[in-house]
Amino acid sequence: MRLNQASDFALRLVMQCAMQPDILQRIDQIVLQQGFSRGHVMKLVNQLSRAGILETMRGRGGGFKLGRAAKDVSVGDVVRAVENDFAVVECLRQSECGEIQCCFLPSCRLKPLMQRASSAFLAVLDEMTIEGAVADLPMPAAFASQQN
Repeated sequence: MRLNQASDFALRLVMQCAMQPDILQRIDQIVLQQGFSRGHVMKLVNQLSRAGILETMRGRGGGFKLGRAAKDVSVGDVVRAVENDFAVVECLRQSECGEIQCCFLPSCRLKPLMQRASSAFLAVLDEMTIEGAVADLPMPAAFASQQN
C-alpha cells in the first residue's frame, strides 16, 4: 500500500502544530517553513479541520492549531482524513455504478485477504499518536524564524 503525498504533508503539518501547541499556525508560515504549495496547505487544513484534527480561526489574527490533544490523534487519524482510497485491489473499491469487473467474484478468496491487509495497515498507523511521533524530536531550524 502506498500513501499519497498529501498524507506525508498532512503528517508534517500536524507534527508542526504538535511541536508548537502555543502558536497559532498560518498557511503562509507553513508554506515558507516546509516548502509546501499554498494550495496543498489550504486543502489539507480544510480536510484536517473537517476531521476535527485541526481547529481553525478566521479573521485577521486567524490561523489554525490542533483541534484536540496530540495524544488523542493517531497517525492513522491523519492519514484517514486526507486519503480517499484504501482499496489495495479493485474489488475493494467503492464503485458508483456498483459493478466490479472481475471474473472471480463473488467467490474469490483474495478479497477478504486484501481487506484484512488494508485493515492491518491502518491498525499499525493507529498504534502511534502524534504526541509519540514528535516526542524528543529537536525543533527544526526552519521553525526558529517563526514570528507570532
